[in-house]
Amino acid sequence: MRKEQEPRIEGIRKKYHISFLTTFILILFWSIFVLYPRPWLLVISIYRLYTPPVNSAAVAPIAKDLVNSSPEEIEQVVYQLLPYAFDWQVYNMPWYFPTLEESLENSKGDCKARFLLFASLLEALEIPHNRHISPMHIWVEYEGKTETAAENKDAALITTDDKGKTKVQIPKINAEHFIKTFLKGFWEVMPPMRKALFLRGPPLILLAVFLWNRRNIFC
Repeated sequence: MRKEQEPRIEGIRKKYHISFLTTFILILFWSIFVLYPRPWLLVISIYRLYTPPVNSAAVAPIAKDLVNSSPEEIEQVVYQLLPYAFDWQVYNMPWYFPTLEESLENSKGDCKARFLLFASLLEALEIPHNRHISPMHIWVEYEGKTETAAENKDAALITTDDKGKTKVQIPKINAEHFIKTFLKGFWEVMPPMRKALFLRGPPLILLAVFLWNRRNIFC
């Protein structure tokens, strides 16, 4: 009797194994679909993160009025032109790397939009600067810039200097600050409808897989 049951038991185990993989894939696809209805924009954003679309020609009219300005003054102009706003609020996505043109058109944005405008202006004005990317931030460093908890050389993952040389290092970040920043930008400002879809999908998928397995095992 036991030998007769072994194939059935092994079959049940295989079904559960496949169901686990299927469940994981379904939940993953659901999450991506809810967060990125147009998933190719995530791929584009990742590409732009490592090859930022800085465009000095596009900011020439602005740069012309800032010829005698210091980097600190230019930075304040950037903040005025682009009031801070999360990607959810501007692009209806949790994370998106825009073009400079998109940033100026929307007249607001987060650190990525400000980075593009600031770097473009400094490049147009031929002011030396370094560009930094950390796991939670992207910023421009100029001579004399005051370091902060988020903007300092130790926090950078990737640094590109004004000569185009790139350096990669293990970043030193404040875990508590990282988590708070992530939750604020990802969860707290997520639109209620998207949040509801994001939360309800996995339980429904788990229930569907459970019922499917139950039907196949006991049929």
